[in-house]
Amino acid sequence: MTTPGKLTVGNDGRVTGPASISHNDPFPCVNGTFGSGAMSGVLMHTMVGDLPGTVSWFNNPKAQASAHFGIAQDGEIHQFGPIGKGWIAWHAGAANHSWYGIEHADAGKPSNPLTDAQVTASAQLLECLTAFAGLPLQISDSPSVKGYGWHGMGGQPWGGHPDCPGEVRKAQRPKIIALAMAIRSGGSAPEGFHGEYVTAGLYSLAQLAAKLNVTPAALLRMTAVRFGSFGDPLAAYLNAIHSGTKPAGAILPKGIRFWVD
Repeated sequence: MTTPGKLTVGNDGRVTGPASISHNDPFPCVNGTFGSGAMSGVLMHTMVGDLPGTVSWFNNPKAQASAHFGIAQDGEIHQFGPIGKGWIAWHAGAANHSWYGIEHADAGKPSNPLTDAQVTASAQLLECLTAFAGLPLQISDSPSVKGYGWHGMGGQPWGGHPDCPGEVRKAQRPKIIALAMAIRSGGSAPEGFHGEYVTAGLYSLAQLAAKLNVTPAALLRMTAVRFGSFGDPLAAYLNAIHSGTKPAGAILPKGIRFWVD
């Protein structure tokens, strides 16, 4: 897999580079203010919609909402306000002044996984923003930990959105970080997935294992070692296949957690 190129922040705060990038008009958008300080990380959001509608809404003064970036399913990046100029996007309540916000289009269904193009664009932005602000390329699941977090982890002070961006998309952060690391180092992009994967009801066990570049047996072993057990939904799925009440190619239910080392 070819490693994507690096994005950079210009003197005017606009991100440019080898990607499809548009900048809001007006720039910045009307929903925002100035006065941010040191940044703590990047937050993943999901739009519950698509990029054109989000751009329109964030440019409506009645919305009182915005983000630093939006990413469409085809990987198009839309920047709403400048980086490094103290601009505050209104995306996560108490986190607004110290976390960058990136919205991801989902066609109104947060259970849809990010497309490959969105993963690539997210990795490019994550690498750019963390390099610019001197932040670690690591997972954050707490407001007190710097890195790549998600909207709902801040609870009520961050707007009370526990399901944003959803388990499926949240679980794609390790892959995005791995790609961001490859972009930073100039090395090869990762072919396989590493970290937690949450099923979306799209693949059988064999299909998912092939997608993650492991064998079904290895996937089950790594999952059991990581979590201590399979969990009731996965155990019921495996028992049903073993007993013959489900075919071997049955689709895995949504919400099952797997782990890939």
